Amino acid sequence: MYTAVLLDEKSQLKLSKWAEDNIKLNGVRLPILLRDNGWELICHHMTINTGKAPDFIQQYLGTTQKLDVTHYGVSDKAIAVRVIGFYSKNLIPHITVAVNRKDGGKPVDSNKITVWTPVDSVLKLSGEVKELQ
Repeated sequence: MYTAVLLDEKSQLKLSKWAEDNIKLNGVRLPILLRDNGWELICHHMTINTGKAPDFIQQYLGTTQKLDVTHYGVSDKAIAVRVIGFYSKNLIPHITVAVNRKDGGKPVDSNKITVWTPVDSVLKLSGEVKELQ
């Protein structure tokens, strides 16, 4: 179980479209990585914490929260966007955009991204605070 801001469908589509238009790994655009190189698109949620919602988050369960994408980060195993707007136990609040399944990438690898590039203009997303299995 984990607690997260689960992106609404519109925000999931908006983020995936933005990522496909703007993110490259070693000069290769995201759609090519997804099609030809074993990457899987995620664009699902921002983790608040593992387990049930902490007491101070309980009041927000079921509410819609706004998240602003400020940076993106790329590694050989994960691609993520950095967000602001709601609490996350992660050192860097983020949404995993894609993972390199072919090379063993998992969503948790987004936590290991160290270089973040500012986005040209803030991308606005929204989602519901939920406890998920």
